[in-house]
Amino acid sequence: MMRRLRTRVSATVMVLLATLALPGAGCGGSMPLPKQREEATAATDDLRAGRFADAEARSTAAIDRNGRNATARLVRAIARYVQSSQHLYGALFARGRARRDLDGPRLRAELERAEESLARIDEDLAVAAEAPELALELCVACWKVDWDQSGAIEPHDERLLQIEQGADGKELPEGDARRTPTFRFDVGDVHWARAMVSFQRAALDLALAYRFEELVIDARGGRGGRSGELVVHLQDASRVRDAKRRLLEGLDHADRTREAYLAETDDDREWVPSPRQASHPLPMPVDEALYATWREVITDVRSLVRGNEGLDVAELVRLSGAHLKVTPSGFVDVGRLLSDPRDLSLSERALDHADRDPDGALKSLFGEAYVARMKASGLPRRLLRMSQEIERGEESLEHKLRYFIWLN
Repeated sequence: MMRRLRTRVSATVMVLLATLALPGAGCGGSMPLPKQREEATAATDDLRAGRFADAEARSTAAIDRNGRNATARLVRAIARYVQSSQHLYGALFARGRARRDLDGPRLRAELERAEESLARIDEDLAVAAEAPELALELCVACWKVDWDQSGAIEPHDERLLQIEQGADGKELPEGDARRTPTFRFDVGDVHWARAMVSFQRAALDLALAYRFEELVIDARGGRGGRSGELVVHLQDASRVRDAKRRLLEGLDHADRTREAYLAETDDDREWVPSPRQASHPLPMPVDEALYATWREVITDVRSLVRGNEGLDVAELVRLSGAHLKVTPSGFVDVGRLLSDPRDLSLSERALDHADRDPDGALKSLFGEAYVARMKASGLPRRLLRMSQEIERGEESLEHKLRYFIWLN
């Protein structure tokens, strides 16, 4: 009986192994990268031409044939991202102005849709990131797209993704080929995209966690001589915790991005160059110091999000250049804000006395996440140092700040 049982188990295992080895089985089996590119040719051509719906449909067909097709996954991720961004912008704005007919429930529905779209996009990027030799040539500024959903492609739509200034800071002439370069996207850029998507999902989670659309003066405490309070109600605490997780994931992706860029041996139309690369259409020079600052900022933000360090409010005040009658002395525990969320509220009394008792106002707003002492984050000091270097002329504003956002 035991022999028959072992035989059956062995036969089952062999069938499973054989099934997984079949071309196209499971997630699609293995396929050489040149063959992947060939399978995704039609989808890639549609993407380059700005036919995003067709690019999504054809890349999906290629993925259905082979789920590990990294090129098709990247093409679909980009096509979906553009379409999702267009849809969200059209839902929120009309010709550049906020839509007046957008109520709270519809706003939340649109934000939820955007977050779900980003989740699907990240699934594709995760597969694409597993192909170290991945490469996709693409001119994003060549797309003819009605970005603001006005009904027509206008000059500002055409210029949106163009490079308008050269390395010397002077505006490039209209029609100059440098305005519409072709980039060669590779696996480092996929990690960059995953970091961007993670941070955007975190922002959407925070927006959906609180009922910002119902920002009100809560009058419950307004009777009997007691002050009212400004309240942002928490609706879904799990989304705040999801935001914390996505922020940490984004920082991990940013680390992988930096490491991938530094490991590159080519030098070909880079989206973000390493200090050793010179072929980059964007007029953003980089050096070893910038990459070191990038690493340090990632470390600082990670410590903040985890709650290992807090924001020294006094340093933030100095960084902003504000002049207060009384300087706050506490710390904002960002990690606790994300791990133990609550309604955000500020009493009228605390607000009225904020100039004399800023710590009291901040305690009213952040609750237990505003503490008297904790290890200070190095991030404000780092930003303050950068600000001072710019003021002394040691670094140009462009050099310091262009990549500050670009590098996530």
